[in-house]
Amino acid sequence: MFQYLPWKFIVQRAARAYGLADPALWLARIRSFAQPSEVAEPIELLRAGILFHARGLINTKAIQHNLDWIWPYWVQRQFDPEDVSFIPRAFSISHVNLTHRNWTALGLPGLALYPLVDPHGLITPLYDGWSLDVWLMDARGEILAPSRLKDEFVQQRLDVSEGLVVTTTAEQHGSTLTQSASVQLVDGQPVVNVQARAATPRGGALVLAIRPYNPEGIQFIDRIAAREGRDGWLVNNQAAVVTDRAAEHQLVSDYDSGDVSRLLGELKSRSHDSAAAAEKPNLG
Repeated sequence: MFQYLPWKFIVQRAARAYGLADPALWLARIRSFAQPSEVAEPIELLRAGILFHARGLINTKAIQHNLDWIWPYWVQRQFDPEDVSFIPRAFSISHVNLTHRNWTALGLPGLALYPLVDPHGLITPLYDGWSLDVWLMDARGEILAPSRLKDEFVQQRLDVSEGLVVTTTAEQHGSTLTQSASVQLVDGQPVVNVQARAATPRGGALVLAIRPYNPEGIQFIDRIAAREGRDGWLVNNQAAVVTDRAAEHQLVSDYDSGDVSRLLGELKSRSHDSAAAAEKPNLG
């Protein structure tokens, strides 16, 4: 159906309506600089470019003003002025991933399902969807987030001995976080299986975070509901995230309230206050 739509006419009308240059005219100008080709650029490239930079505009609004949040690997690198991957953004209308587009696809033969794993372990189960991230919070409330670590502290390997498994290991200050991701068939249905193991000398908590982004940028989570028994979530009334055991705490946040990682710190502070109150003798 979509191949019969007059994309060129639609784009031209939209460009004129918003006072923009005609993209089709620019493509024609570009072709005039070289030897004429028997094959012209497909007009679908204009549609793809519009979608690409539309997300870039959302990234500009959401990321630039909230750099204290825990963002995916490419944002941590590309937005850091001290990193070799830094790209100045003063004159950029849209912020897109230009530096770290080397993620790994999972799947099984015959399945049109392509979960992604980025270089530091962020897992995107659905095509162009939200993501799952695993963190380790130690007893002091400090969070080990793999996306924030330098490359020398993160190792990733591909294991094909029993299917296709991507394993990511992050280490810092004696703490180790290992997670593996694969696609399996359960009762004939494809399931993204994520396993995580953590070790820290000071004790702590393992955190499974559902993140509103992927390796391309922002991806909205419009609705999220906790499952009964605190063993997972239902995301956007569509996909279920199920854990093998009940969570001790389930925390949610929205854009106005800030990143959910801030709530983890407050939760740790409250637990310390409760422990101190319990140890204080009753003088009344």
